[in-house]
Amino acid sequence: MIMYQSYAFDLLGDDEFEHLVVDICRKILGPGTHEFTKGRDGARDSSFEGTAQCYPSTVKPWKGKIIIQAKHISTVNSSCSDKNFFENSSSIVNREIKRINNIKADTGESFDCYLMFTNRKLTGGIHPQIKKRLKEGLGIQYADIIGIEDLTAYVNEYNDLIRKYRLLRNFLPDRFFEEDIQKVILLFSNNKDWAQISPIKEDNFDYINKKEKNKLNNVSEDYFADIRDNSLKSFDIIDDFLKDPRNVKLLQYYINTVSDLRGYIFQNKDSYTFEDILESIIRNIAGEKPDDDIFRVRALVRVFVHYMYWNCDIGRKK
Repeated sequence: MIMYQSYAFDLLGDDEFEHLVVDICRKILGPGTHEFTKGRDGARDSSFEGTAQCYPSTVKPWKGKIIIQAKHISTVNSSCSDKNFFENSSSIVNREIKRINNIKADTGESFDCYLMFTNRKLTGGIHPQIKKRLKEGLGIQYADIIGIEDLTAYVNEYNDLIRKYRLLRNFLPDRFFEEDIQKVILLFSNNKDWAQISPIKEDNFDYINKKEKNKLNNVSEDYFADIRDNSLKSFDIIDDFLKDPRNVKLLQYYINTVSDLRGYIFQNKDSYTFEDILESIIRNIAGEKPDDDIFRVRALVRVFVHYMYWNCDIGRKK
C-alpha cells in the first residue's frame, strides 16, 4: 500500500474524529474501549480499564483505568506548539488538566493513565514538554499525547480505517482522458430543453435493481437520492441524443470515455470509495477554469456522469 504522509483528518467532523480515536484505541488498548460520552461538565471522554494490548508497547503496556481525550481541529497545519494549545494559561492542555482535576475533586474518581489524541503536528521538542505537563498537572505516572504523525502511522498500520473514514479525500486519483466526453457534453448543452424536463416519477424505474447496484458499489442513499431527484429527469433526452444517427461520432467519444473510466475505477477501487471516484471524475471533466466552456456547464457534467452510472456503463453490476 502507498504510504501517504497526509490524510484528511481536518475534513472529519468532531464526532467522526472521536469514532476514529475509539477504533484506534480498540486496536492498541483493547476492545473494551468505550465510546466517547458527555460528562457532567459537558466535555466528552472515552476510557479503557485493564491491561493495554500494545500501548505504549507489548513489553510494558499501560495498566489500570485510562482516560482518553480527542482534540480535533479543522485547520490544516495546526501545531501542538501553538500557544493556544499548550503555552498559554488558558490553552487547551491547561484547561484539560483543570477540567480533569475538577472531576476528580467532585466525584472522588481516580484513574491511572491519560491519553490525548489530536490531529495537530507534534514535534519532538514539544512532545516531552506536554507529557511532563500532563503527568505533573494530573498527578499520575503515565500520560501521553498522540499527534498527527502517530495518527498517520496508526492509520497506515490499520488501513481498514482509511476507507471507513474516507481519509484519502484529499488525494484525487490520476487523471484520465476527459476531452472526448467534454465534446459530447458541450454539444449536448446546446439543447436548451435539457434542464427544463419534468421530474421522473418514482414508479418509472426499477427500484429493486438500482438498490442492488447501489449496494454492490457502496453508494449511499443520500447520493442516490441526488441522482434520482436532480439528474434522472435528463436521462431520456441524453439517450435520444446519443442514439441519433447524426451523433454517431459523439457516441464513439462517449464509448471511449466509458472504456477509460472502467479502467480508471478498477485502478482506484481499493483506495477510494465509489462516490469519491465519481466526484473525482466530475471534477476532472469540469476542470477548474471559470473561463472554459465546459466549466460553465459543470452542472451538466454531473448529470452525464450520473447517467453513466444509472445506465450501468460504469460501476459494478453483479
